[in-house]
Amino acid sequence: MSEAESQSPSPQRRVRARTEAAPILQRLVETQYIHPKQDILCFGCGRGTDVNWLKRRKFDAEGYDPHVPYGFSNIPEKQYDLVLMIYLMTRLKTDEARREVIAKAFAHLRPGGTLVITSRYWMKRLDEPSLGRAGALAQFEQLLEGNDTCDISLLEVESEDNAIAVAVRRAGIYEPRYPITWIETYEAMSEVCQRLEREPMVALDVETTLDEPRVLCTIQLGIANDSWIIDALAMEDLAPVKSLMENDAVEKVIHNAFFEEQMLGKHGIRIHNVMDTLHFSRQRHKKTVGLSHKLGDVCERELGIYLDKANQTSDWTLRPLAPDQIQYAAIDVEVLVDLYPILKPPKEPEILELFTE
Repeated sequence: MSEAESQSPSPQRRVRARTEAAPILQRLVETQYIHPKQDILCFGCGRGTDVNWLKRRKFDAEGYDPHVPYGFSNIPEKQYDLVLMIYLMTRLKTDEARREVIAKAFAHLRPGGTLVITSRYWMKRLDEPSLGRAGALAQFEQLLEGNDTCDISLLEVESEDNAIAVAVRRAGIYEPRYPITWIETYEAMSEVCQRLEREPMVALDVETTLDEPRVLCTIQLGIANDSWIIDALAMEDLAPVKSLMENDAVEKVIHNAFFEEQMLGKHGIRIHNVMDTLHFSRQRHKKTVGLSHKLGDVCERELGIYLDKANQTSDWTLRPLAPDQIQYAAIDVEVLVDLYPILKPPKEPEILELFTE
């Protein structure tokens, strides 16, 4: 069910199926707009050319197309980070049909997820002189009426087949509740770390570059009602962080602590007294096979909230960071504070010795 694949090809007019992945899909992967950490659904995938291309490259991708002979007719039962509608719009001849199919695809998005619609022909309406891009996007927004959207934008991705991609995000994502303080001086970092050494528990997260060898860019620290983001690139010395991390009296709450231990270890910092929410989520649900324990899935399951992962692969070396990057970085430690009492194992009962006369 794509522009190159007819839902019901007739004997008079058979449409040749694509044998190569859509060029626009390849460009979206090259620019890391699509990345392996996403759960991906190709909606209206036809015979699955794009799905199989993604799977061969280790992407967590599935396909759906209602046309049974194509082999992807099982309706998806979960929600996804990314839903792709590739070369589908011109197969739908009316706006009413487009609106109906978009609504069905949108229903498979988790809050904060993104629907990407690409087209080589129908989306050329964006360049009609009578409309201009703003006017054409306004027309596109009409097709999304009734869906819980929070953002619509054109993706700046060039494709050899002149395809255009429009991204639509679903609303309902978690937003920070507590104040966020940006730390870019040694004095401010030292003051915060000294304060946190008096706390029984501190949540920890880091952001790094994507390419190896990874570079530590920010260090996030959080307690109930407050979050701090330390600009690690601005610090020649992380001694206050080292003192805090190696303080046995302060419990460090981390999701997948191995990564933080690896990154801080490059700076000679060890992390003592760790409570790893990844480990305890696995322990809590060890009898459930196939359950995801990524932080977003844990938060959805335990807290009933949805995290925005759009900035997961953004450039953390940029300064100043964008406001949405600041929020993204702070949210992880904020939710770790909330997960702590839920996932922390109960204390072992004290053994009482009974004495009789």
